[in-house]
Amino acid sequence: MKIYSHNLKISNSIVYSLTEYITMLIIAVGIVGLIAGSHRIGVPLYKINPMHWVVYFVILFKKPSFSSIAILAFALPLTSNVLTGHPLIIKSLIMSFELFIYGMIFSSLYNHVSKSIPFAYIVSQIVGHIIYFSLKYILIKIELMNSVMFTSSVIIQIIVFIILGLCLQIISTQRQKV
Repeated sequence: MKIYSHNLKISNSIVYSLTEYITMLIIAVGIVGLIAGSHRIGVPLYKINPMHWVVYFVILFKKPSFSSIAILAFALPLTSNVLTGHPLIIKSLIMSFELFIYGMIFSSLYNHVSKSIPFAYIVSQIVGHIIYFSLKYILIKIELMNSVMFTSSVIIQIIVFIILGLCLQIISTQRQKV
């Protein structure tokens, strides 16, 4: 009987993981579709970093495994590249690493080290941006990427950073009351 019980437990674990992975892919395709659709009608949603919002909110609401965070982080920009041609593949890859770093650090700090949203959020943003801009700088210098360091307004990025951080804190506070 123990062998059967053990096999059933393994089977349930595989089904749960596959379900979570598929959920991450569906979220990625849905968000990319929303971004692409908004861009087509002249609303530049991409300027508010919707992929960042998705990674943080999924972690806050779902607490996915690290492998699911990786799937989501890579699926968001790569799905966008496949469906819209933007961002270019090299930028999609560094964006994927950036999103993965945000997710891993935020999840680790918030779920395992400290329940402090501001601490986990700020640390994940700092480390993620350092890695993203370091990779981007290297790729520009070795001419694998034809771009400038900052393609979005720094002021808009700071405002989005503050708003996302406040939203995460408010939602977390409200969820703890329930």
